[in-house]
Amino acid sequence: MKKPAVLKEGDRVAIVSPSTSLPSIFPAVADRGIENLRKYFGLVPVIAEHAYSDIEHNYLHPEMRARDLNEAYGDRSIKAIISTIGGDESVRILRYLDAATISENPKIFTGFSDCTTVTSYLFNRNIASIYGGAVMAGFAQMEHFPKEFRDYWYRIMFEDSRNLRMEGFHEFSEGYPDWRSSTEASAISKKQHAEEWKWINGDSMKGRIFAANLEVLDSLRGTDHFPLKEYLKGHMLLLETSEEVPKPLQVARTIRNFAVTGILDTVTGIGLGRYRGYSGDMKMEVRARIADVLRKEFGLEDLPFVDGLDFGHTDPYFPLPVGIKAHIEGNSITFLESFATP
Repeated sequence: MKKPAVLKEGDRVAIVSPSTSLPSIFPAVADRGIENLRKYFGLVPVIAEHAYSDIEHNYLHPEMRARDLNEAYGDRSIKAIISTIGGDESVRILRYLDAATISENPKIFTGFSDCTTVTSYLFNRNIASIYGGAVMAGFAQMEHFPKEFRDYWYRIMFEDSRNLRMEGFHEFSEGYPDWRSSTEASAISKKQHAEEWKWINGDSMKGRIFAANLEVLDSLRGTDHFPLKEYLKGHMLLLETSEEVPKPLQVARTIRNFAVTGILDTVTGIGLGRYRGYSGDMKMEVRARIADVLRKEFGLEDLPFVDGLDFGHTDPYFPLPVGIKAHIEGNSITFLESFATP
């Protein structure tokens, strides 16, 4: 993989909205996330031209959102690119991205949910990125998370992250108070006790990380942006569901569709992120249905399958470097190589 350079305090980082321009509606939340990048990491945020643009304007002009990314990659003074949040249709910007400029200037890119389109675009060009991390969803709420959350991000972005071990968090929260009426930009929902990860097949897996939102990745099937099975060989397929709460049957059908493409024959394991908005019964149904797909439908009895990883649409979450070798066992992830280079 083409790896980005490590960051140092004082580095300039671009703030972009590849998907929905929620900063235009909730600027206080975006402002808090940007301030936390300064406060906790010593970075110098540079707001891209369209990051706070009117939401309808950004929707109608995907080429402008793409221009922000192209300019950030082309500007050698910018050392990382951080998305504000996800959304729905960032796939529309991909046709406007400058592949040559991006490939020649690998930089840290962080995003999750609908930004799966961008991380997959980078993956298909052999460029490492971080699945996770958004200005408005995660960085804005950092003061409410344990110190380990900041430590994991700092180690991955600023240091040699080889041998970093990330342990599952003891508590988590689902979503945030309604930003339309909340008076606190960094507020989170009530904390809940976190369960241990559940191993349905096996008890460990090893390989390179490929992390994505399940629904967005599925929407890329049939396009040039869906990762080919040849590219995914030797990777762990880590998937998480969105706040839309897809039904267990829908999740299982998606896994079945992935199996039909042949990618499950090449990956070294499957991991699902912590579900947001699911009841206990729904979680059990998802596990049982996926286990049936793997074992009964495709004979993948030996393919490791773990459920409940700390990433996705709950907080706090792990930064997951796409394309980097790691070992998952028990309730932890250990990196076998560094994400960024000195």
